[in-house]
Parts: sequence; structure tokens; C-alpha cells
Amino acid sequence: MKRTPMLAIVVVGLAASAAHAEPDRAPRPPVKERSTLEVAPPGRAIKQLQIDNPLGDVRVEGYDGNALQIETIKQGPDADALERLRVSLVPNADGTVRIATRAETGPELASVPRNLMRIDLVIRAPRNVRIDATSSSGTLAIVNMDAGGELDTASGGIFVRNVQGEVFTHSLTGATSLTQVYGRVDAQSISANVDLDTITGEKLVASASHGRLSGRRIRSRDVELTTTDGKIILEGEATLRGHLVISSISGEIDVKLRRHGPVVVRARGTKVDLGVPSTSANGWAQIATSGDGEPAAVELTSRSGIVRFAFLQ
Repeated sequence: MKRTPMLAIVVVGLAASAAHAEPDRAPRPPVKERSTLEVAPPGRAIKQLQIDNPLGDVRVEGYDGNALQIETIKQGPDADALERLRVSLVPNADGTVRIATRAETGPELASVPRNLMRIDLVIRAPRNVRIDATSSSGTLAIVNMDAGGELDTASGGIFVRNVQGEVFTHSLTGATSLTQVYGRVDAQSISANVDLDTITGEKLVASASHGRLSGRRIRSRDVELTTTDGKIILEGEATLRGHLVISSISGEIDVKLRRHGPVVVRARGTKVDLGVPSTSANGWAQIATSGDGEPAAVELTSRSGIVRFAFLQ
């Protein structure tokens, strides 16, 4: 009697099973829950808002009221997952309010992938409140505030617009954008771009080790811009007694300045173009303009990159 090979039987069996299997179901859409809360000042005006949200985005917008208006958007794969998302709020008598988020875990709870659990916060705050916020991969944004703040994220973006006061930002791989900041700025990034537009304050410090650093309409008196291998582009103003230091190890440097008095420019790189004839001393190309008052000092260096400079008319 002729025997059917065992492999053929297995293949036929699998084919038959596949023919009777149900088609793949589309993944269920996430479940969302939106809520709002208003928090009045705890005995005295709110002075500082501390936010720790490792689960999503944070956006703070200034307005003319004196209370916090907090909108919370929770998202999860099902209703049970939403119940595990928590937002805590702790007001203190000194005017500080702390907001923190978390996802409850435990051996009795079903495992849910972290990327399926999310909490986004949209907060309207009095304009004169300082904002200190941290996240993991979410975007941090502050808009229309008057007391500055500090933003710290790993891979999320940072967005600041129309803010007065000192602003400090720290990001590993998320892009940073600061626009219309009227105060001291210190912006640090490891592997992402930093974009600066309309920065007016006594001091501007920014670094983007492996990203591009770009500045437009920069009016700070003291400026320090640094990259490792990223390009630096700066368009701004050189004020009397100003001090600008722009440096990179291997990135290209392109600076254009509008001057308000005498300026001394020193530059060094694999190729240097200062736009006008220059003198050379000890490996530095140099130009100096005449005028009344103490000159602004500009120093441009790239160990293995091209350096370009020009005056704006």
C-alpha cells in the first residue's frame, strides 16, 4: 500500500486550518478620556508650577486669570487601562503647585505596553508663574509667560514662544525651538537641532553637540554658541561692549551681524572668509571697524570647518 509522506499531511492540515481561520481583525482604536479642573491659589498667589509628566506632552499657556485651568487627556487600549492612569496635584502654601503623572503597576494588573498608555496636559496658568517641566518623550511647550522656567526632556521636542525671564532647556534627542524670549537663555541639546529666533537678553548660551544651531534676530549682549560637528548659523546684532564666542570642532560657521559701533572680529578655521580684507596674526584672521565707544568682540573658531562672516547693512 502506498503511504502518504508525513510532511505532506502536515502541510495539508495547515492549509485547511488557514482556510477556516477568521480574517485578522483590525486593531481596536484607543480609548480616550478628557477632563478639566480649575485650581484656585492655595492661600496666596501661585508663583511656581512644577510638572513631571513621563507619559506624554505638556503645554502651558499664560492668561490673565489667577487660577490654574488644567485639561487632562488620557489614552489607553481599554477602559481598565485608563483607570490605571493617575494625575496628582499638590498645592503648597508657598505658592508652588506640583503636578505629576504615573501609570499604576503591580503583579495583579495585566501588562500593558508603555507606548499604549498616555497622558497629555494642557494648562492655562497666570502669566507671572514660573514653569519647571520634565518629560521622557513628550513635547514640552510654554507660551505667553512672564517668569521663565526650565524644561527638561529626553527625546521630546521643546517649544517656547513669547516668554519673559530666564529660560533653561535640556534635551537629548528632541529638537528645541525658542522664539521671542526676553531674558537670559541657556539651551542645551545633544543630538538634535536648536533653533533660536528673536532672543533679547543679557546672555545667550546654546549648544547642540551633534545638531545644527541656528539663530535669527539675536540681540543678546553676550553670546556663546557651541557645537561638536553641527553647523552654526547666526544672524544678529553686535552691540557696544558685546561679546560673541562661536565655536565648533568640525562644524561650519556662518555669522552675519548688524553693528552698532566698533567691532573687532577674530576667526580661525580650515578656511576663513570675513567678507573684507583682513590681517593675520598667530593663525587668526582679524578685522576691526572704527567708531566711538568700547568695541564689540567677536571670536569665531572651527578646528576643521569653514568660517564665514559678514556685516549686515
